[in-house]
Amino acid sequence: MVLRDRIIEKAGNFFIQQGVRNSSMDEIATSLGISKRTIYETFRDKEDLLISFLKKTWADRYACFSAYLCDEYNVIELFLKIIEAQLNLPVINVKFFEDINRYYPYAAKLIQEEVNRNNAFLRDFLRKGIEQGYIYRNLNVEVTAFLLEDSTYTYIRASHMEQPPFSYRELFFTMMINFIRGISTEKGIRIIDEYLANQEKKTEN
Repeated sequence: MVLRDRIIEKAGNFFIQQGVRNSSMDEIATSLGISKRTIYETFRDKEDLLISFLKKTWADRYACFSAYLCDEYNVIELFLKIIEAQLNLPVINVKFFEDINRYYPYAAKLIQEEVNRNNAFLRDFLRKGIEQGYIYRNLNVEVTAFLLEDSTYTYIRASHMEQPPFSYRELFFTMMINFIRGISTEKGIRIIDEYLANQEKKTEN
């Protein structure tokens, strides 16, 4: 891994675990065994490093999703793969988003643009599910895409609870499975229920 990528990866870990403002360039450099000057030779400032991390995260996610997308893919099965992929990602500290919205307006602007792109992808994705007969045909695609995108921020609100009675994985999985099941036809529900039954068997074993 080239030094630039190592810096982005290490800084990203700090950012999502403790927030952007609480992550100093000194501790990032120390954790990598390099000088702070070396970081500044590669990145203009912390916001430049943050934006590089965001763009790399989005590029990696796009590459992952692209591997699933083909002419024959099943929308429900792909939804389930996406849910599983999200469950394996590290939990993001709420301060990460709070810091960006408060102190890094350009990064916040880029995030909103990415949200808009995701929303367009979701609308097309839902329409394909309708064509395949897995999602019911009278679905309001625009509203559903908005709700799906917005639901990803439910964890941020839940993280303000002093002692939430559930983990991030439980919250996200329950929320997304029930959402997808709620917009699915009987044909789609059969796939989801079979998946849930298999997950239960894995848990028992």
